[in-house]
Amino acid sequence: MKTNHFNQLRGKIRYVSFINLTTALGHGGRLRNIVFCIFCAALLIASVADGATIQVSSNLQAAIDAASAGDTLQVAPGAYDKITIQKSLNLEGPGAVIRAGNRDACINVEADNVRITGFIVRDGFYGIKLNSVVGCTIANNTVIHCAQPGIALIFSNSNIITGNNASFNGLGGEGWYGIYLSNSNDNLITNNVAYGNGAYGINLFPSCSNNTIRGNVLQGNMYGLYMFTNCAKNIIEFNDMSRNTNSGLDLRFNCTDNLILNNSMVDNTVAGLSLLESGQNTIKGNLIRGNGRYGLQIQSSSDGNTIIYNNISDSQTGIFLDSSKNQIYGNSIADNVIQAEDRGINTWNAGYPAGGNLWSDYQGRDEMQGPGQNVPGKDGFGDTPYKISEKASDEYPVMGNQVKQISLVSQDLTPTKVSVGDSITIKAKLKSRYELSQVTAHAFQSGKEAEGYSRLVMSGDFYLGSFSTALLNPGKYEIVLSVTDARGFELRETLGTVSVTARGGFS
Repeated sequence: MKTNHFNQLRGKIRYVSFINLTTALGHGGRLRNIVFCIFCAALLIASVADGATIQVSSNLQAAIDAASAGDTLQVAPGAYDKITIQKSLNLEGPGAVIRAGNRDACINVEADNVRITGFIVRDGFYGIKLNSVVGCTIANNTVIHCAQPGIALIFSNSNIITGNNASFNGLGGEGWYGIYLSNSNDNLITNNVAYGNGAYGINLFPSCSNNTIRGNVLQGNMYGLYMFTNCAKNIIEFNDMSRNTNSGLDLRFNCTDNLILNNSMVDNTVAGLSLLESGQNTIKGNLIRGNGRYGLQIQSSSDGNTIIYNNISDSQTGIFLDSSKNQIYGNSIADNVIQAEDRGINTWNAGYPAGGNLWSDYQGRDEMQGPGQNVPGKDGFGDTPYKISEKASDEYPVMGNQVKQISLVSQDLTPTKVSVGDSITIKAKLKSRYELSQVTAHAFQSGKEAEGYSRLVMSGDFYLGSFSTALLNPGKYEIVLSVTDARGFELRETLGTVSVTARGGFS
């Protein structure tokens, strides 16, 4: 029953209480008007909260059509056909499955202030679709195997999408999305899982602004989170955007003024974070580690971004910049094959005494201080700049935990005076973080490489090789060791100088 004797009695009690209170306060006056407004608001809230609770075990659409706004429908476990909701209702469906086929949405929401919780939604064209609505809550549902988005917000603002599992949607090459926002603003997307979708864990396209995307796990997609065309002032924080087949986070074409804070972007195949023609974003406090090609890729007029206090490590290129007017400081940039590549005009520090970045391979000393690093005394910054390119450098590299990826511990050349045709035994002890893939020695004379080389192989704790001088002309040569590890890091180190003379009887 939607109403009963108890509800009627409760309404009478409220009415009598209100009359008694206003009578006690007098007839008229500002206080009486304030009390009247408070009671009207309270009664309005109570009227919404007082909707009936209806048990549903079959024909869910018929139950929805018969319900009144504010009612709660508790849906029994079982299988149900697609539904359309055109009034403010609360649907609770733990154990209930809603399926649709062909080109239909499983759940089509066309009313404001709808709440849907606990359903398994699957196999439709859309899973849960919000059409031009506000104030809806989609919570703790499982939405899987839909042709297009698992959960879609189309021209829908100020909704909450929380605690859902939107996985394995768009696998037929048509829809590709776990959660999709289009022309939708001011929404909260939090604590969802979007795994193994056709392309995107979460996708914003186009013109989605002021959304908060927080605490989601976006793994195993092509892109964890993808923002495309005029998406501005969104907050993207505390998400796990790892192990995707392209990038963890990708912003393209005028996606500006977004806050990208404290996310994890680990082990993505291409890049942790990529920006294309998207500037003025703040990228702060993120863990960007072990991505295949780039930790952070900023390209094609992505100007004016602020990149601070991130941990960027273990990628082929830590930071790639093909843009200008970006400011990069306070970051830990460690153990990348190429720490940074700057093809624009960017600033790699925040001045003195704020400083620059920590570079794991910086080999300078800290014996001086001051803006010009010319006053005796330590200040935590390297005395010489960290060179990034011919035009770019970090003037105040931060000291701490700098190590070489490959280092030469000891070496020996025997003998150092030989005749043409003799061999030189080369012995080198190396220390490296990753497995060494190639160790060779070459001869150089006046900066030019001579004929011949020696490949060194592991023998105990040392690398050993024999360099033949048969192809060398008489003269002095530097023997240079060249080492490459499995990640592509390289070391070139001069082992020493040898003198080669003509063999007796020959000029």
